[in-house]
Amino acid sequence: MQQVPSCTNVVFSRSSNKFTPRTFTGFHCVGYVKAAHGLRGEIYIQLQVRPPAWLKSLNKIQLLTPGSEKLSDHEFEYAKPHKEGLIMKLKTCTDRNQSELLRKSSVYIPESALKAKPGEEIYLKEIEGFTVIDPQDAVIGVIESFGTNGAQDLLEVRTPSGKEVLIPFVEAFLVHIDFDKQTVKMDLPPGLIDPEDE
Repeated sequence: MQQVPSCTNVVFSRSSNKFTPRTFTGFHCVGYVKAAHGLRGEIYIQLQVRPPAWLKSLNKIQLLTPGSEKLSDHEFEYAKPHKEGLIMKLKTCTDRNQSELLRKSSVYIPESALKAKPGEEIYLKEIEGFTVIDPQDAVIGVIESFGTNGAQDLLEVRTPSGKEVLIPFVEAFLVHIDFDKQTVKMDLPPGLIDPEDE
């Protein structure tokens, strides 16, 4: 059975309160600035997933501040996991007043940072648009987006009937990911998906 990846995805609010970020060519939205943190200019970035591997390859992020139409570059001094996101210290923020101005800003990173190298665990972004199939190769639906229930990542799948279903993306259900065929084979327990949704 294939290992479930450590993932970074596009949706960073609860599935019942979905956030739809704007699209910028070459960049991917990974979260938003939820609040200022402390007095030294730190910000708390709400993410959808556990500590992201992309931090190791970056020294700056891009922000879309409220009311702005363009992304702005921001180098950061450090970032550390905190609750469901990150505490980050931007070089441009030296006190709480400055960090407060960044609240509700969307956080972007280059799409190139979300490509796993051979042998590395993948990012959820890499399977967006893939078709979920069962062990008999019957189509369950197409992955449109991602979510979380707090404990695990969720695939937001559009079934052939047009309904949206949420499927936990956990090792117990995952059989195989085929990048050539763009399919994710999953062995789901009975009752997880309503037969009318398939």
